[in-house]
Amino acid sequence: MKKSLKFLLSPLIVISILAGLSISTRAQKRMTIEDSLAVKQAGAPEISPDARRVAYTISEWDQKENRRVSHIWISPSDGGRAIKLTNGEKGESAPQWSANGDRIAFLADRGGSNQIWIIPSDGGEAEKLTSEDNSVQSFTWSHYTNTIAFITRDVPKDKAEREKRKKDKFDTILVDADYTYAHLWTINVETKEKKRLTEGAYSVSSPQFSPDDRLIAYVVSRTGTQESTYTDISEDRNTDIYIVPAQGGTPKQLTNSPGVETNPQWSPYGNWIAYTGSSDPKSWAAKNDLMIIQPDGGSPKNLTRNFIESTGQIVQWSRDGNSIYFNSGVGVYTHIYQATVSDGKIAQITKGNRNCAAFDITGSMIAISMGDNLSSDDIWIAPLDRADNPRKITQINPQLKDFSLAETSVIKWKGPDNLDIEGILVKPLGYEPGKRYPLILQIHGGPYGRFSDTFNSRAQFFAANGYALLMPNPRGSTGYGHEFTVANVGDWGGKDFKDIMAGVDAVIANGVADPDRLLVMGGSYGGFMTFWTVTQTDRFKAAIGHAAISDWYSFFGQSDIPGLMEYGFTGMPWNATEVFRKWSPITFVEKVKTPLMITHGERDQRVPIAQGEQYYRSLKKRGVEVIFLRYPREGHGIQEPNHVIDLSNRQLEWFDSHLGIKRSKPAEIKAVSTTK
Repeated sequence: MKKSLKFLLSPLIVISILAGLSISTRAQKRMTIEDSLAVKQAGAPEISPDARRVAYTISEWDQKENRRVSHIWISPSDGGRAIKLTNGEKGESAPQWSANGDRIAFLADRGGSNQIWIIPSDGGEAEKLTSEDNSVQSFTWSHYTNTIAFITRDVPKDKAEREKRKKDKFDTILVDADYTYAHLWTINVETKEKKRLTEGAYSVSSPQFSPDDRLIAYVVSRTGTQESTYTDISEDRNTDIYIVPAQGGTPKQLTNSPGVETNPQWSPYGNWIAYTGSSDPKSWAAKNDLMIIQPDGGSPKNLTRNFIESTGQIVQWSRDGNSIYFNSGVGVYTHIYQATVSDGKIAQITKGNRNCAAFDITGSMIAISMGDNLSSDDIWIAPLDRADNPRKITQINPQLKDFSLAETSVIKWKGPDNLDIEGILVKPLGYEPGKRYPLILQIHGGPYGRFSDTFNSRAQFFAANGYALLMPNPRGSTGYGHEFTVANVGDWGGKDFKDIMAGVDAVIANGVADPDRLLVMGGSYGGFMTFWTVTQTDRFKAAIGHAAISDWYSFFGQSDIPGLMEYGFTGMPWNATEVFRKWSPITFVEKVKTPLMITHGERDQRVPIAQGEQYYRSLKKRGVEVIFLRYPREGHGIQEPNHVIDLSNRQLEWFDSHLGIKRSKPAEIKAVSTTK
């Protein structure tokens, strides 16, 4: 299931340069990292029941608190003046309209954990609805009964005893034991009366009321959370759809395939439930399909069997129940598609070189969070039958008009076996034809990820400082069909590496890149590929690897996703030892000559910091030029804005120094004061 692969889908805020940007001569201002952090992010559009308003979130940089926070906004559907509905200190998320549109429920941490709050949609004071011991993970409004269904993690029955053990320092942790599970509850919005609907050694997610509110569909996972300072976040490869009476009763299992079924959505008349699913639990690159099943049971029907790519995680029915809309990333763009229930016919309803990040359908209208390679995401709206020609109703980042932006292009070349490979090329700001520039090869994570032709202000930081960037989608990437995605199984660092290097040669051949000034960087799987690249070639003048894997053999026992290696290397370390060793950078560390910057978050559980430590220690012992940056409090990606500023400027200085670039105004490492 490709959603599962967010673990290595280039999650890094800094070094994940996901975008190309079109040239703009409208201004002379060049983007700094601080400017990049100031770009606001729009998302989670929700149309009101009468389709006259759209609620959405805007995430922005809180400089004082050194974090990003999101708040809820409402805009008229005709594009009138938007209002900021919430303004809590730690932000708000997941807005949902009540059935009659007079209130909006949302999640907010205003006391130590995320709880459900409700606010009048015309503005006013928010009221706290839930007061659970643990955070509310997700929720949904009913259609008629003024009830909300929500998911929260159980409180251990021996909570007092556990707390006493911690206080007395008798707090030994038994690994893979003492799990707690997340379960389904309902709460009456007026009386706050609660009812528990599920219980057992499994976790529940994605609740959805049936159209008549009599039933609730949800997802069951057999995994739990370990009650300790460490969380078991490995993803269940076998989840199923269940339904349960909203007033309580015996749950009924609807799906029973060995793979992953998730995201149930009732049809308008309640005669079908749509969901996304894959049948192969062992394949970390399995194709997700759009499925439908009757709530009374029976065999599911696959609507996207012949569609090239996986169904995204946003699925919504048409008002008449005759079709289903879903998002999917094909090539370097993400669009919205329509599947006809009767025959599975697929039609693309959004068009152009755009990326549709999220959408919502109410009646005959669709709202979309969407941007292109020149502008960040805004909220767009259109009649559903004219979704290819939406109208923008927000202007989230008007300051972007003040910046000159770099030219981009989608380029193609041939890899081994004459395979077609695609990537994004961002030229340096002020590019002059016939002049060659230093090239940064940026490798994405995954391996089942991809680069998109979408707006990302971080690319401007490097382009504004004279660098071209190549962001390839080699075999193993998503967006090009299942056969392409699985083409590197058992061969991580083999032909996908050759695909990437063929792209570098193509950019050199077209006259953009200087072959004597090549650089490479990447994070997560892209970090592994960076570590691997410097063992295979000394063509690069410097390299930067973030959250990178250096030894697949030890990584199997350290990471929270050991199943990835079992799939990717077609075996376990003890019975596929040769394969694990063959593709580990540490095996060839004696060949490394390239100066390397290693960066890692100290709390990374996906790729534990020991992977960076052992590569650093080995290179240091060999006398290779290497530096190691550890970021306190950070996980797999760099999140704190001050760390983003620090790392970005250090990356630029590292590359500059190894190309002999001396700037008249060198990048300054700034930190925003957090003193209150």
